[in-house]
Amino acid sequence: MSHTPPATEGQDAQQFFAVAETLAEESRRDIVADIVAHPEGLPSMKELEFTTGLHRTTIHQHLEALIDGGIVEPVEIPPGQRTKGQPSKFYAISDTARQIFDQNNVFIEDHWKEIYDRVEKPEEIQEAEAAPRPDQD
Repeated sequence: MSHTPPATEGQDAQQFFAVAETLAEESRRDIVADIVAHPEGLPSMKELEFTTGLHRTTIHQHLEALIDGGIVEPVEIPPGQRTKGQPSKFYAISDTARQIFDQNNVFIEDHWKEIYDRVEKPEEIQEAEAAPRPDQD
């Protein structure tokens, strides 16, 4: 007797494999880990440059792939609410990716946040961490 899984199981598997394929690149996994680890879950580009050690252009390329793959979402402070000299664009893990990560015990927040907290950060990164963040809808 054969068992045909419900459509949702097939869709979940497709999503999982799409996420896994996007994360095959080590630098992308590093970026995702740094987003997960961030105290607010919303790092700015400056913070990602510091935590990954990658050049801004390289991070942008990887973020494009992560956004296209539905793993990361850009989150912006609305123009009228921005503070001069502070970042206005941040990056968050999508709800779909968070669900996949949780179901498969990967990118566990507590683990990554604990590691992130141990990193000694220069004053400019501490200031970036303290910058206002947009509300996530």
